[in-house]
Amino acid sequence: MFAALVAAAAAVQPAAALPPLKVDLVDEATLATISGRYFGAQMLVGLRVDLVSSLHTPQQGLASARGSMLVQREGGGFSVQTDARSQAEAGSGLPEATPATASGAEQVSVQGIGQIAQIAGDRNRLSNLTRIGFVDSVDASGFNGQTQAASSAGPMTAQVTFLDGGVQLGVAGPGATLQQRLDPAAGGGIVQFGRIAGNDLTGSNSLQLQFVSAPITPQLSQQLGLQQALESLRALPR
Repeated sequence: MFAALVAAAAAVQPAAALPPLKVDLVDEATLATISGRYFGAQMLVGLRVDLVSSLHTPQQGLASARGSMLVQREGGGFSVQTDARSQAEAGSGLPEATPATASGAEQVSVQGIGQIAQIAGDRNRLSNLTRIGFVDSVDASGFNGQTQAASSAGPMTAQVTFLDGGVQLGVAGPGATLQQRLDPAAGGGIVQFGRIAGNDLTGSNSLQLQFVSAPITPQLSQQLGLQQALESLRALPR
C-alpha cells in the first residue's frame, strides 16, 4: 500500500519535488520513552500553572488566593517550584441581609475542564476564565517555595493548598464561595466553581496553563510532513 501511495504522489507532483525516501532506525531506549502514538514525546519539557481567585464585597471586604507551580524537565528527572499567597481584609459594616440561596455544585467531579456558576441576588458579578497555551519558555522567577497559605479577617477567608501534584484554592465571604481545583489524581480534572447568594458581590476565578515544548527536530519535521502528505492522499479520487 505504501508503494501505491508513493506512486500516486508522483502522479500528482513533479518527480523533482519528491525527496528521496529515508529510513531512520529507532533503538529500544528511544521507544521506551514514547508516550501515545507519536515520536517525539520528549518535546514536552515543562509545565506552569497559575491560579488566582478573588472576592470583593460592597463593604470593601477582600479575599484573594494565588497559587503557582512550575515543573521543568532536568536531565533524567524534574524540578518543581511552588508559590502560595493569600490575603484577607474584613472591610467595614455588615453585609446586607438577603433571602437568596444557591447550593448543590460543591461536589461536582469532572474530567477535563468544568466551570460552574451559581448566582442568586442582585447586581452580582462572577467570572470563570481558563487559558491554555504552548510556549517556548516561561518565567521561572519569583516563586516563594510555599505549598500552602491561609488568611482570614472577619468573615473573609482565603486559602491555597498544594497536594499530590495538584492544587486547590478557595475564597469566601458573606454570601459567596469561590473554589478552583486541579487534581491529576482524579483524572486530570480542572474545576472552577463560584457561588454567590447576596447583593453587589464581585468574584473571579482565573487559571492559566502553559506547556513548554522543545523546538521541533528536523527528523520530526520530516516525519510530520510525510504523515500530512499521506493523509492528504486519502482524499484523492480512486
